[in-house]
Amino acid sequence: MWPLCIFLFVVVLSQSINRDAVNDALVEQRILENIRPILDVYVSDRLERNQNVIEKLQQRIGHLENRYEERINLLETYKSTKADEGPVFTRWGRIDCPVNTTTMVYSGYAGGSHFTHSGAAAEYVCMPSDPIWGPHKDIVHNDWVGFMYGAEYQAPNIMFGMSGGVHDVPCAVCLGNQRTTSLMIPGRTECYPGWTEAYHGDLASGYHSFQAASQYVCVDKDPQTFPTRTLLDENGKLFYGVKTKCGSLPCPPYEDGKFLSCVVCMK
Repeated sequence: MWPLCIFLFVVVLSQSINRDAVNDALVEQRILENIRPILDVYVSDRLERNQNVIEKLQQRIGHLENRYEERINLLETYKSTKADEGPVFTRWGRIDCPVNTTTMVYSGYAGGSHFTHSGAAAEYVCMPSDPIWGPHKDIVHNDWVGFMYGAEYQAPNIMFGMSGGVHDVPCAVCLGNQRTTSLMIPGRTECYPGWTEAYHGDLASGYHSFQAASQYVCVDKDPQTFPTRTLLDENGKLFYGVKTKCGSLPCPPYEDGKFLSCVVCMK
């Protein structure tokens, strides 16, 4: 009898356990069924948000790439425009400009005031070979004016390679390529570190006892003249070599009575 009772008890208990397990499974299923739509909505929302973030990041990256490309194009344009800009200087004694480092603006004739005119302008100028006259060209007025003369090489003859003081002085106005400034250094044939030489030669000015003031300029070491022009001693603005005078100019490093060199440098 007891074995039968125990068997029935086990059967009832197992059925009760199975029923509880089934009920638990059904409850879990209902919970999952209720949660799934929420999870689906949540996951979908997160995916949509992430997609929006990704799209915004892509737009931002695209915008930055466009700005970068614009800056690069702007820089290239700036470089191309600046390639034709630079310091302007005059190469005295030549009708050409230094190759590779410069571009010629124009060439012409050195000129200035007459060496006997005490009230005249002091500087040497480079007169273009192709003048364009203004509307006042033919005004008749002979008093109270300035004058523009041509220029000639003078002494010492061996310095300029010309004799007789009858050779006219050419000049060229040059633009330094991809440079920002130029400098004429008297007393040197080489530029200082960090500078690029345009040309070097001999320092020149007017004669020290002439009435007219002048300035110091650098005449190229290989000066030219105009071979087709008639050699006439017409004076005008004159080029003389420049010698040192010791005293307030310290010697050394300088030496008294020596002709000075010069160099034109760019940076």
